[in-house]
Amino acid sequence: MRKLIMILMGVIILFLSSIIYRERITPVTTHFPVKRLGKELSGEVKLNLILYFSMNNCIPCLKVIDLLDELPDEVRVIGIVPEKEIMLTNEIREKTGALFPIQSLKRSKRYNPIYAPTLYGVGSDGIIYFILPCVGFEETYFREYLTEFLRKAYPLLQSRQGK
Repeated sequence: MRKLIMILMGVIILFLSSIIYRERITPVTTHFPVKRLGKELSGEVKLNLILYFSMNNCIPCLKVIDLLDELPDEVRVIGIVPEKEIMLTNEIREKTGALFPIQSLKRSKRYNPIYAPTLYGVGSDGIIYFILPCVGFEETYFREYLTEFLRKAYPLLQSRQGK
């Protein structure tokens, strides 16, 4: 009888550890906190572009901000800066010309990239569809890339819209 209780305890411990393990290995690309970014301002947002950047990034690397200011309404852009720079939002806007909302890294620290500036393409359901490091050459490909992505991923973005 004692042996059966020990086996049962072992099975229970194995089961609980598998649940904990499964929660820890959930890919970071599946649950981006889109709801924490705030409400959509107008229309139906199909894609969220999240730009992680800093005021200290090189000027050519921040050229992507000019491209992000000219996107259609179905694409929402949010800038995320380090917590120590959030107090300098007006200065950041003057330096970069950013017209989109800028937030602190505090809410999405888990997704902080190693390299900045980095652009995340996130669906309305929180799934990260692409991650692009911004290196200063985005004006040569970004518009075409985004147009093709929205065209080809349209059924996928629409099917997940309501979930």
